[in-house]
Amino acid sequence: MDTALTRAQHRLQVARHILAQLHLMERWSAFGSPVLVGAAAYGLVVAPDIDVEIFCDKPTTEDGFDVLRTCALHPQIRKARFANELHGPDTGLYWQLRYVHDDGQEWKIDMWSLRHDHPGPYAAALVEPMKQALTDHARRAILALKEQKLRDPTLQCGSIHIYRAVLDDGIRDVEQFKAWLEQNQIDGLTTWQPRT
Repeated sequence: MDTALTRAQHRLQVARHILAQLHLMERWSAFGSPVLVGAAAYGLVVAPDIDVEIFCDKPTTEDGFDVLRTCALHPQIRKARFANELHGPDTGLYWQLRYVHDDGQEWKIDMWSLRHDHPGPYAAALVEPMKQALTDHARRAILALKEQKLRDPTLQCGSIHIYRAVLDDGIRDVEQFKAWLEQNQIDGLTTWQPRT
């Protein structure tokens, strides 16, 4: 049966396949400690995105470009991007790859090089709390809202706010979520974690 859960499971398998094809975690391991974060870490993949944070003693452009250079040689990589955000709110180096899967869909791979002593917030701190908080009921509600968000341009917000709404406030449908968005702060970085 084609449900949101089975669709998410399929997309997670694609994400893992892409990571393996690029040897991405192994390549970053030469320069730091890579952590799979975001939707792929929680099994909540809807949009074709993969997120990785790499914790290093000192993020350097040389190390990141070494990873990007080797990945860019893969025939399914179409674009690569870099931004120095060390002096911005994220205080890290940002890297992006665009990978075209066998089915023709383009996947965006976002990577952040961060210091081991990064002050936060950072996504790696959310992985275990999210895994512990997710129930099957919450997972279904989150996936339904994320799929709706792809179809509805009025639902522009980061996925973390969907997680917040469902896990902390019991939001279960799109009308409830639209009302929730009007009443909650969704701009800027957040240190949110699920309530225990």
